[in-house]
Amino acid sequence: MLKKTLTAAVLATFVGSTAFAHQGATGIVKERMEAMSAMKDALAVIGRMLKGETGFDATQAVQAADAIAQHADEMRALFPDTPESRQKASEATPLVWEQPERFAQLAQELMNEASLLSDVAAAGKEAELLPRFRSVGKACTACHEDFRQNKS
Repeated sequence: MLKKTLTAAVLATFVGSTAFAHQGATGIVKERMEAMSAMKDALAVIGRMLKGETGFDATQAVQAADAIAQHADEMRALFPDTPESRQKASEATPLVWEQPERFAQLAQELMNEASLLSDVAAAGKEAELLPRFRSVGKACTACHEDFRQNKS
């Protein structure tokens, strides 16, 4: 039960209000919102395994973790300091452009954590999946705390 509750809490962090998030977004903003949605979807694949909704599938878990790592690696390029990138539809705070080194560091941490998650899945270490999944979630949350607007 605790495992399911923790997994649900991690997933809730990423789901948010994605149904409305893309309204009005164009160009690079839409592209990065789609990347964020792809990472959310990848987390959901592993989350369903952890909640017991689907069986553990190492191949799917590796693909999901690798997708997160790939998007994290591309993150900095998705936030150029341009008027288009800062458009009103963006959920990014100005800190993305004011603290680019910190933003890049957090993206790197996410990429590293997702790579470790992939390694655990590839090795079939199902028991280590939840702690690695949580680490990925913490990396996402660390970035969102400062660099994503609260859309409440």
